[in-house]
Amino acid sequence: MSDDIEALGGLATGALIAGAIDRERGAKGEAHGACLNCETPLHGRFCDNCGQPAHVHRTLGHVFEEFLHGVLHFDTKAWRTIPLLLFKPGKLTRDYVHGKRARYIAPFALFLFTVFVMFFTFGFMGQPEFDDSAFRVQTKAEEIAAAKKDVAEKEQELVQAERMLASAQRDRTSKPGAIGELSGEVAGAKAALSAAQAELKVEEAQPEDDRTAVPGVRPSNGTWQDNIRYSVESGQMNVNIGSKTLNERGRKALLNPDLTLYKMQQKAYKLSFLLVPLSLPFLWLLFPFRRSVTLYDHTVFALYSLSFMSLLFVALALTWRWGGSSGMQIAATAFGIIPPIHMYLQLKGAYALGWLSALWRTFWLLIFSQIVVAIFFALIIVLGIVD
Repeated sequence: MSDDIEALGGLATGALIAGAIDRERGAKGEAHGACLNCETPLHGRFCDNCGQPAHVHRTLGHVFEEFLHGVLHFDTKAWRTIPLLLFKPGKLTRDYVHGKRARYIAPFALFLFTVFVMFFTFGFMGQPEFDDSAFRVQTKAEEIAAAKKDVAEKEQELVQAERMLASAQRDRTSKPGAIGELSGEVAGAKAALSAAQAELKVEEAQPEDDRTAVPGVRPSNGTWQDNIRYSVESGQMNVNIGSKTLNERGRKALLNPDLTLYKMQQKAYKLSFLLVPLSLPFLWLLFPFRRSVTLYDHTVFALYSLSFMSLLFVALALTWRWGGSSGMQIAATAFGIIPPIHMYLQLKGAYALGWLSALWRTFWLLIFSQIVVAIFFALIIVLGIVD
């Protein structure tokens, strides 16, 4: 199924680029009035001053049409586009939507470029580190240490229970029922201590090989990947997706975590364009009764916003990786502060909103964006496991 989705995405992209190459950039016939980009009087299909077509489109399909043209002129437009994307995203979005396009990188081209940079950076940094404590097979020494700790805790509980019972027995006002209840707690604490001491003796007497050996299963070498493999093969971890076929595919995926992670990364890169159609319904919900706002406007907004987030993730990932403990704190703090501020500025400027209207829409956009990301990653995980 994922191959069909990827093939469809490639086919659609190829068709759009071919259409952009074959189609004339300007509209047929003579145009009148002023250029929407530089306001120079028009005398033909193109502006004599800046070269922008006299007729600018405001349709959803035109976003993809401008991809090729934007890439061919990327280097000269980047210095105008990137600063606005970082600091004045609302102006960038509104200018592009309302016709001032010759000076900026097309949103779809910028989106593809920033996504490529993001995944290239993640690939260069290598695989993320995982906490494998849930899958790691403990050594005999660790098991004995854990059993001793449990015995010490049970001893403390017994001492506390005996202390409370003695205090109640010295108190003449204590009721017989309360003393009986405390006596039961002391008996329970003694039984728990005895069980913990017996478990400690078993751990101390059990050979190392007998602890971890499972018939027909190769022992783990200690890495998190091999610990997951060992957990699956030994039956400690089971896959239950709801279908025997999917369960088997999921089991095979867990037996080779490195390959599964690689496939997920490739799926995320190839299907990153799905973030745009997933976002459009939620953006529409922010302006359901505004007839002046079209899906084209929302698409440009989403593409520029996702482009900024991609660059932000690159910066935060590099800070996290090479900044040490302080870098981790800086990246975590920036991740919580920068996206809401950028969303607010872009909403306010792109849709010409007042501060209060932009504020409540930013709140909902933050919630909607989390839903979109959750849906996207759920799809990537499913495709990476079952493919």
